[in-house]
Amino acid sequence: MRARSFVVAALLAGSVVTAAPARKPASKKAPPPAADSCATCLERGAVLDPSLFADTRIYEPEVGPAYEIARKYPATLDRLHCFCECQESMMHRHKTLLTCFTSEHAAGCGICQREAILAARLKDQGLADEQIELTVESAAKTDGHPPTFGRGL
Repeated sequence: MRARSFVVAALLAGSVVTAAPARKPASKKAPPPAADSCATCLERGAVLDPSLFADTRIYEPEVGPAYEIARKYPATLDRLHCFCECQESMMHRHKTLLTCFTSEHAAGCGICQREAILAARLKDQGLADEQIELTVESAAKTDGHPPTFGRGL
């Protein structure tokens, strides 16, 4: 109450009350795309930093390299169905294998890791993504699962 009385008294006395000059808001530039971003991918989330999984006392030795693969080949992993069935899961509802690497899900799932590692080996050998998709699916597909090749990605 005392502060309000002071302001009113200052205004009535003819004092000029000035406020600090208004600052222009900092221009908000869009953040640069993540190094692992993929313009054509269904999965738009960023892959977690592989260094988070470097402690092999906590994580299996394949975890960090699998996350590195997801960063290196996001478009390839985005074409692949994850055969741990996280896409069908009511809890996870993953879009593609790439989605598994946007969280800690793949850190605890050997299926996700093995699919990514196989895809990277094939990619490094020069196979096209279509061939990689067929090969990974052949190696990982479970009985009764519909084929994912040619789904229009």
